[in-house]
Amino acid sequence: MKRFNNFSLLTLLLSFLALPVSCTLTGEDPDDGGTNLDGEMTIEVDEPLIRADGDSYATITVKVGDVEVNEGVTFYDAATNKPVVIPNMKFTTDTPGKYSFWAAYKTKHSGTVTITAISAAIPVLPADPSPSSTDFSRRVLIQQFTGTNCGFCPFMVDLLRSFAANPLNKDKWLLAAIHSYNQSDPAYISAPIDGAMGIGGYPTVCLDLDKTTRWSNYNDFNGFQSLFNKEYNSAKAKAGIAVSSVLDGNQLVVKLGVKAAEDGDYGLALWVLEDGISAKQANNGGTSPEGYDTHNNCVRLIIGQNSSKDFTGDRVSLKAGESVEQYFLLDLDDNWVSENLHVLGIVNALNPSGDAYTTNNVVDCPANGSVAYSYNK
Repeated sequence: MKRFNNFSLLTLLLSFLALPVSCTLTGEDPDDGGTNLDGEMTIEVDEPLIRADGDSYATITVKVGDVEVNEGVTFYDAATNKPVVIPNMKFTTDTPGKYSFWAAYKTKHSGTVTITAISAAIPVLPADPSPSSTDFSRRVLIQQFTGTNCGFCPFMVDLLRSFAANPLNKDKWLLAAIHSYNQSDPAYISAPIDGAMGIGGYPTVCLDLDKTTRWSNYNDFNGFQSLFNKEYNSAKAKAGIAVSSVLDGNQLVVKLGVKAAEDGDYGLALWVLEDGISAKQANNGGTSPEGYDTHNNCVRLIIGQNSSKDFTGDRVSLKAGESVEQYFLLDLDDNWVSENLHVLGIVNALNPSGDAYTTNNVVDCPANGSVAYSYNK
């Protein structure tokens, strides 16, 4: 299986994707030691995320064209352009932080590569239980647009609780509660995903980040069930997802793995959710004995917002059977209860009509937990 690795550094609304970088040569060197070193000079790193323990290391590879260069290379700090020593092309440190370098060889120089060192343990994905298979199980992402001041929202809560109680729906869906109705809501999220989904009234649910699946009639359980069945059966899983996360104080480190079942472009996203948020819910007549004042699956952070209308994540191109792994480093808000956090790993792909990216698969992983690739039995 061919595997790609990349790294995303995200601090709330800031994201950084570290990939191999190159730039045009500044000149040609007539003395190349008998080797014709023509072409671009590139710099790559095998582990863009390491532990700041003085022992973990990232190996840096420098090439001119297709020729790897190990001798005569000088590294420079990208912030200061001062030379730095990286013995044996292996970078290590005992100080957490982000380190960026570029390299020079004779008259040539490279682009920049970044290595991030953290104090937390590095998450490791669970072993793939079926490496040769791409017959992944699939789940639908239900987005519930709600708010504590929305008096009719308990009626939609009742519908979703009845839906969850139906054994025919087991293991087919995951819920993300998007509190975007009123800013006084302690679970309020300002990301304009409500506008992206065309939400004109509350309560409303959408399926798989698809505006055409909006549903507001909380009195019609059968209608919603039919809509869900249509969405679930509209496409098979084009990709599987594995997740591992490590919680270290107010920092969450997540590793997301995506394995393709079909050739195509995919959008990778990560949402952070919190359970157990206590807040008085306005209620115009909901009758659930469970009450409505404890709010679960509340979306705290969305990683993968490309614009105010696009929340379908960073694009990657994969062939069937190929996989990609991506790191996320998240700084958590002090008001969030870390032990109540979990993350959704989301893969978006072109819908069956081929005219928009929508969610094709999603998994839920607890903080300090992991989820392996899931296959149909």
